[in-house]
Amino acid sequence: MPFMWRQRAYCAPVPSSFASQQQNGLGGEAGVRKPLLRSNSESLSVFSQIPDGLLGHTTSVTMGNSDIFFLPKPSNLLKIALPAFVFMPNLTIFTRAFPFYAHTSA
Repeated sequence: MPFMWRQRAYCAPVPSSFASQQQNGLGGEAGVRKPLLRSNSESLSVFSQIPDGLLGHTTSVTMGNSDIFFLPKPSNLLKIALPAFVFMPNLTIFTRAFPFYAHTSA
C-alpha cells in the first residue's frame, strides 16, 4: 500500500518551493540538482536552509519523510502516567476470586 506522501498536509509542496526553481536549468552547488518541489516537512530539518557543501559530508546522508515527528521523553510521560497508576484501583486482588463471582445463579 503506497503512503502517498504528497497527499498529506505536512508533506504537501509549500508555495515558497515554486519560487526557488533551478536557474537556467543548471544544477545546484556541487553539480547536484535539487528537487523542484520541497515539502513543508523540511521545515523540521536544521540543514534544509543551509547551502549544500557548507558543512561538507555531514549533510550527505538524508532520511525520507516520516510519520513520527515528535516522540516525548519518558520524563514527560511520567507526569501523566504516574498519577494514573497511583490512583488506579488494585484489580489484581480480585483475580483469584473471579470464578466465584463470575457464575450466574438461576
